[in-house]
Amino acid sequence: MKFGQLTAALFALAALAACGDPTLLTVHASSTTRATPDLAIVTLGVSARGATAQAAQTAQSTRMNAVLAAARAAGVEERDVQTVGFSIEPQYSYPRNESPRVTGYISRNTVSIRMRDLSNVSSLIDATVAQGANDLQGIQFTFENEEGSRDAARAEAMQTARVRADAYAEAAGMRVARVLSIIEPGGEGATAPYANRYNVGRAYEVSARDAAQSAVMPGQLDAQSAITVVFELR
Repeated sequence: MKFGQLTAALFALAALAACGDPTLLTVHASSTTRATPDLAIVTLGVSARGATAQAAQTAQSTRMNAVLAAARAAGVEERDVQTVGFSIEPQYSYPRNESPRVTGYISRNTVSIRMRDLSNVSSLIDATVAQGANDLQGIQFTFENEEGSRDAARAEAMQTARVRADAYAEAAGMRVARVLSIIEPGGEGATAPYANRYNVGRAYEVSARDAAQSAVMPGQLDAQSAITVVFELR
């Protein structure tokens, strides 16, 4: 705050105090903290082709069963696996001067897998790719308790607000008597660089050789808090 603005604020505080009315001070404060995530959500799938819809579905189902078995062997529990996409689509050829013809079918099955042991994410990817997972759609690093992950930022924001209030009160020859209200605007939440927070992008096909020894780094995520605090000065 510039010197002129500070002087005007102090004069206003002094004038209110002289009138005998409660002197109120509104302070805005924010804070950003960083912490290592404790949850990874891996989104991957299987796609398989066949001459008929049933053949494509059978091939995909066989491969997906092997992928899920590999996930269980890597320590994933049943409750942490969820189907997020499933489709069977015809494939066409387009001969010149002829109507399109169905040449086969492709079956896709996509699941999201929640992992709490982040040290096993690389092993999970390698094991599932080796068993037939060929549609890797990304990894989301987050907090299992996202609300709790912002508590440290909230505490810092409140501390900042109090320090500012004390500075204003001292400059005006007063003291902070009590906190009258604390407002936390909606929409504040844990945020992170796009590549760390939700690196989905474009789905792509891989082979076991392409994905061998996957390097996965969770990094850290930002947690933000912004508050408005109204203090009473005396």
